[in-house]
Amino acid sequence: MKILSIYPWTHISSSALMIDGKLVAASPEERFTRVKWTTQFPIQSANWCLEQANIQWKDIDRIVIPWNPSINISSASSRWDGNISWRGEMLSNIPSNVMKALKSKPSKQMTVSFDDTKIIYLNHHECHAASAIFVSPFKKCDYLTIDGHGEKETCLFGYYDGKKLINTNSVSYPHSVGLLYGAFTDFLGFKPDNDEWKTMALASFSKHKNPYDKKMNSIYKLTRNGFELDLSFFDYYLFDRQPHFYNKKLISLFGKPREKDQKILSKHHQIAGALQRAFTNIVFHLLKITKKKGGKSNNIVIAGGAAMNCVFNGLLESKNIYKNNFVPPWPDDLGVSIGATYLENHNQGKKSKNDCKVYLGPGYSNADILSLLKKYNLSFLKPDNIGKYIAERISKGHLIGWFQDRMEFTHRALGNRSILADPRKLEMQLKVNTAVKYRETFRPFAPAVLEESASKIFNIDKKTKVPFMEKAVLVRNSWRKKIPAVVHVDGTARVQTVNKKFNPSFYNLINEFYKITNIPVLLNTSFNLNGEPVVMSPSDAIRTFHTCGLDTLVLQDYVILKKINK
Repeated sequence: MKILSIYPWTHISSSALMIDGKLVAASPEERFTRVKWTTQFPIQSANWCLEQANIQWKDIDRIVIPWNPSINISSASSRWDGNISWRGEMLSNIPSNVMKALKSKPSKQMTVSFDDTKIIYLNHHECHAASAIFVSPFKKCDYLTIDGHGEKETCLFGYYDGKKLINTNSVSYPHSVGLLYGAFTDFLGFKPDNDEWKTMALASFSKHKNPYDKKMNSIYKLTRNGFELDLSFFDYYLFDRQPHFYNKKLISLFGKPREKDQKILSKHHQIAGALQRAFTNIVFHLLKITKKKGGKSNNIVIAGGAAMNCVFNGLLESKNIYKNNFVPPWPDDLGVSIGATYLENHNQGKKSKNDCKVYLGPGYSNADILSLLKKYNLSFLKPDNIGKYIAERISKGHLIGWFQDRMEFTHRALGNRSILADPRKLEMQLKVNTAVKYRETFRPFAPAVLEESASKIFNIDKKTKVPFMEKAVLVRNSWRKKIPAVVHVDGTARVQTVNKKFNPSFYNLINEFYKITNIPVLLNTSFNLNGEPVVMSPSDAIRTFHTCGLDTLVLQDYVILKKINK
């Protein structure tokens, strides 16, 4: 069975293709359009998925959409369903008006057929859950999904018994942990539904409770089945009818909001810290509910945009609610296109190959790259041992653009589209932020570490693996001065443990750096400039290389230097 998932028009558009239970290709549309966070219909990524598998649209058995309009059509706002201005809109509104007239409850999925191809609309949060369940190492598990909102839910609780997904509880819109975080991201002068990781980074500057914690705790309450927000402080549920997610009442409680270009003050650190602590309090409460109503499992998978919060993820073991936890490499809306393929495959009674592959995007051969280098008349080198050659350059302070094999289907660089630097030099953190990424200097960078060395450097046990950069963990005191460029202000780092089988070329590079420096760690960040998507093609990489402060560009086996040392 050939299943194509398409997810347009929300936070980020993407496509994914599964054939006979195997995920073969997936990509966000932004990588093709070069417009970051694009919500355009993902026609380019969908076409690429089909080309990758050498099939055509007519060969697809199911097109799945990770959003079911039949669930929320009765509560759709006028901006979605009213003010019809042209005949095409009128025609497109026929299905929604029919659904409004139906007396029966909405089903979990809605089906539309074109010839032999069925278009299936699936529940958004169930797709989130599936994006974690079916790529996790667990045969059975509980699940918790948390985001801004789906059709109606903002949280979904349940368990997978090895045969089916069983939903046990939910929290409904407009009570939303994701939009609470978004409202304060907006309040702190950043872009909501986009810049929440900036807020998370700021929170690390406020380790301890402060006067804003009491104020933060006054705008929400924990309940037997979840939580409730005091909605009188927020305008996010009014969508485009108000300029901000927050309102005057929140300003009266927390003071004047930060303007976009205003200097970040201690007050902003404190508010962000109070928010992170409230977020942690709420989500741990939700996990306890999940456990109480779950399937008697010691395994939990967590998905949804809130699972991008690597600071919280790093605390999962500390409460001992579940023995084992799993966060997929694509927990936010990027991953629902993948989740939809797994969910539909499951609904059809088919088994899937549940290995968690992340390198699902476009790849390019050495022949492709060589042809391009000649076309652009670029000088290049081809070292016999590229890992050793680049490791030596990193050890001498060079900034590296690293381009290998197929692209990651994640927001985070996992060693195929990366910018790399020496973690031993504190100035590298500032240098990469200002000369390459062109972003705020307070934002940290991740360490990529050899898996077998991780426990001696970071506060994790020998069995713990963090392959997707999904958790922030403490750096051991004895190592903080050895790798200062990847240690955040609170002593943590968003670590990536690198396995030799998972990514042999990246592992080899780090290992060569280890041989030279006795440090099995590299500073790793995504290969892009601020405001741009991660580079996809060799052409993207070359353009980015020549427009920023990178010293060296690696394209598979080839190396381009800004100044070739003869």
